[in-house]
Amino acid sequence: MRKKIRGQSLLEFAIIVPLLVLFVLGAAEITLFIGTYTNVIDLTREAARFASVRDPSQNYTGTNCSADVNKTPPDPNNSFFYDTACIFSPLSGSDSCKTADPTFCNGFNSTIFFKLNEDDILVNVFTVTNNMVTAHYPSSDPFNLTIPVTPWVWSTSRASHQENWKYNCDGTPIATPSAYFTLEKINGYLAETPGTVQNKGFVTVEAYYCYHQVVKVPLIGLLFPDPMRIHVYTVMPLPAAAPADTPYPTDTPVP
Repeated sequence: MRKKIRGQSLLEFAIIVPLLVLFVLGAAEITLFIGTYTNVIDLTREAARFASVRDPSQNYTGTNCSADVNKTPPDPNNSFFYDTACIFSPLSGSDSCKTADPTFCNGFNSTIFFKLNEDDILVNVFTVTNNMVTAHYPSSDPFNLTIPVTPWVWSTSRASHQENWKYNCDGTPIATPSAYFTLEKINGYLAETPGTVQNKGFVTVEAYYCYHQVVKVPLIGLLFPDPMRIHVYTVMPLPAAAPADTPYPTDTPVP
């Protein structure tokens, strides 16, 4: 009888242990995902704070984060959009800087490796006058801030014409790609709350990050795609974009 009980206990143990291991590994994967999600949000906040005290009319073509971001006082000739995205680049001297594009370095990112051929950062500037968007920057050419004709978005990957935010993490095109903050959407929000926003300027920073599973538990892989897209954003007031007596930005082309 004791042998039967012992055999039954071993059988139960053999069934429970794999399930317990899957549960522990799954919990670890979820914890890693939540940590990554939180870190990406924090980076959008840091980038938006960085942008909120700068002038978006200064948009010289940025090409090197190391040369642009950490200048004290800030260089007035910096590229507003490019330097804002540079906040997502790795810390100076880190292993990520050594193995990645050395020009996309010297930022605030100590935990996440942004892949320029897969992930994306979008930066938009809006000017609101009398509860309506009257200006949206940059233009369809993100590296030439003249008076915009076609509102567009500034994208980290646009320089190489990839625009990763228009694609899923597996490389397939999104059916109807759209940045979260569009001219129509912002005007829709303002129409729902008439009179609340009179004359303001603000900047939006969106991050599109592909999270690759670390533990790669089979069960988790069946429930969630690998890699899985993380999309977060931050909105911050931008006094330099507030409406003024003179047009913003000036109609003089940026060198």
